[in-house]
Amino acid sequence: MTVRFFAFFVAALFVASPIPVAFAESDSDSSVSDSSVSDSSGPDRAITDVDMIRLEGNRAIDSEALRSQITLRPGKLSRDAISTQVKNLFETGFFDQVNAKLEVDERGRALVFLFTEKPIVRKVFIKGNEEVDEKDLAPVFKFDETRFLDAATIQLLIRQAKAFYQSKGFYRAKFEYSIAPVGNNQVDVTFTVEEGERLKIREVEFRGLDTISDGDLQGVIQTAEYKWWNSWLFGTGRLNEELLRNDRMIIRQYFLDNGFLDGTVSEPSVEIRDDGIYVAFDVREGDVYSVASIGVSGDLIDESNEATLDGIELEIGETFEANVMRSDVFRITEKFTELGYAFANVVPDTSVNPNDRTVAVTFNVDKGNEVYVDNIRIRGNTKTYDNVIRREVRIVEGEKFSSKKISRSEALLQRLGYFEEASISTDTKEGNDKEVDLTVNVREAATGTFSAGAGFSTDQGALFNARLSENNVFGTGKRITFNADLGTQRENFILSYLDRRFDDSHWIFGAEAQLTQRQFPDFDRDIDGGNVSFGYPLEEFFGEWSEDINFSLQYEYLDTYISNVDINDAAQLVIDSQGSATASAVTPSLTRNTINNPLNPTDGSRQSIALELAGLGGSEDYYLFSAQQQLYHPLYKKEEGGTFVFGWRTRFNYGDTYDGDLFPLFRRFFPGGINSVRGFEARKLGPKDANGNEFGGSKQLINNLELIFPLLTSAGLNGVVFYDIGEAFDDDQQIKFSELRQAYGFGLRWNSPLGPIRVEFGIPIDRETGEDSMVTLFSFGAPL
Repeated sequence: MTVRFFAFFVAALFVASPIPVAFAESDSDSSVSDSSVSDSSGPDRAITDVDMIRLEGNRAIDSEALRSQITLRPGKLSRDAISTQVKNLFETGFFDQVNAKLEVDERGRALVFLFTEKPIVRKVFIKGNEEVDEKDLAPVFKFDETRFLDAATIQLLIRQAKAFYQSKGFYRAKFEYSIAPVGNNQVDVTFTVEEGERLKIREVEFRGLDTISDGDLQGVIQTAEYKWWNSWLFGTGRLNEELLRNDRMIIRQYFLDNGFLDGTVSEPSVEIRDDGIYVAFDVREGDVYSVASIGVSGDLIDESNEATLDGIELEIGETFEANVMRSDVFRITEKFTELGYAFANVVPDTSVNPNDRTVAVTFNVDKGNEVYVDNIRIRGNTKTYDNVIRREVRIVEGEKFSSKKISRSEALLQRLGYFEEASISTDTKEGNDKEVDLTVNVREAATGTFSAGAGFSTDQGALFNARLSENNVFGTGKRITFNADLGTQRENFILSYLDRRFDDSHWIFGAEAQLTQRQFPDFDRDIDGGNVSFGYPLEEFFGEWSEDINFSLQYEYLDTYISNVDINDAAQLVIDSQGSATASAVTPSLTRNTINNPLNPTDGSRQSIALELAGLGGSEDYYLFSAQQQLYHPLYKKEEGGTFVFGWRTRFNYGDTYDGDLFPLFRRFFPGGINSVRGFEARKLGPKDANGNEFGGSKQLINNLELIFPLLTSAGLNGVVFYDIGEAFDDDQQIKFSELRQAYGFGLRWNSPLGPIRVEFGIPIDRETGEDSMVTLFSFGAPL
């Protein structure tokens, strides 16, 4: 092992505790006489002629690296100079001992430096750790690049390990170490840890509060008291010293954001008791400051203070809030950057009057020059054509700079699903402060998928599925999907095509063909047909307020055949619906969608309304109104990954015929099951005949509330608790909230390598005779 100069130099910064060092003088015939150099006083500081300098004893440290650290050169040398050199070499920390001696032989007088190197650590072992993973401890017990062993380094590593364990709540962790020589001046070091009990935070106290409630501060800091009912879920109630230090800044910022400009907060105190950890902050609120005046200086919009300050949230006479002022800085800056002033700078100036406890705020604006876009470049697209990217960019070359258009462009590019990352950077031009270049940076994502798998659902039995999909065919932005489902109770074949920007326009064109067969307990249903649709984003007509809203018009033709009806068990409507029926329908719809991930949503919403009008040549004449909404809102993001998400889904459907006939069977609603009101088996809710046979409703209302929480983020495992309410009603019935069926429950969701898996347990709240007290719902290979 050779340690080169850079390692030698870095390690030389770590100075060991000084010990006496010595050098010896001798000639070839006489014995060595040692003389201490720890005392630099005395009259005899002899000058010695030296012809050469030699190094002995260094094996791990390269001789050239050592010589670069020796400032002495052959010639006349004093004992003081040699003594200082010995001390400097020792203080590099690489050696247990450094000596110097003079040797005289036929070659001349040699100054010899004698080195006894410290052992080199070959391996580090960690034992006794049960609660903390070894991969987390390995960096804590890591020696530096040189891996030289010394007591100071050992103690440093143990101190680091204690601090690490304390940050995890193990305040009683103890450490020992052992050293085992393995030959060739190498050793193995074993650290043994006795972790002890992980202490819980029993109390977080704020001493000195007057008007602010304890609960307000408890709600903003990251350190929380241990609660048996939720700490296991949220990972709270354990001390993390890094978070605790950050909490002090959070409290100080809370004071500023609520007008307590003179508020102070102490460093947190941590007391370890037998039953746990007690944390305390000493605080002083001070007085609440209000806004005395709001002004603006420098550049204005339309030469008007009012226009420049329009939309800000600070108000005269109200409490001064620092976070609101920061947001207002951003709002004013955005106004100017939207108008083409790409480098507008807004700086708030606050004048604090402690006598009357007010703050005068002035926003100083320097809008800079009006800026235009010169060139727009595309970078990183190895598959997707430039035009597919450019058509989503809402700003063009030669146009005035607009931050709003750039942000919108980034969102549209990201939502395509073609790229792992998509961003637009602004590049200044040297010597030109009136033009900028824009660079669209993308990183291509895998857009083609093929999957095949087998599964089982409590709703649909055993199932084999194969799916082939390409969302960006040959880089053109078109999507083709083929899906086949083969199972004991259904067979589906669906081929679909979608062009989101037909002929590079804003028109959306889609087409689909389907062949489906489904077996229900009391009848079989075959449906053949297809549809074509056109859509258009309303943003192109109505501007910003209609972003993310699409209008579409679909024409669908379906041929439905009802067979194998169990006349002894089926409802009369099912019996009457035997045979073939055709539906020719047109469906206008509006859809707004901002959901970030359809398989694992954590943010965004989707709303849609549609009106299906049948009777354009088919045997069935009916209309069906549908409205749906989905909402996902992140509640809390864990530091180690994973997000707690609130989910809310509502579906409302209302169907009827034009001539008063019964609503057709193939369009009726049968609530219950894993995608409906959990707590009831699939198709078990809705209207029934006198014999208890389900025949479905022409209208339904379903509402699902969920809390989705991470269990094992790295494996894609989540938990869920839910509350559902819903029911379907017959043609002559009105929707009555008092008759909606309710259920609650819990479950697991796993995004496995083979596809999403759901296991959920539903418990009906208003259980009726013959209904199970708990329903187990299982789905494998079906969308979440």
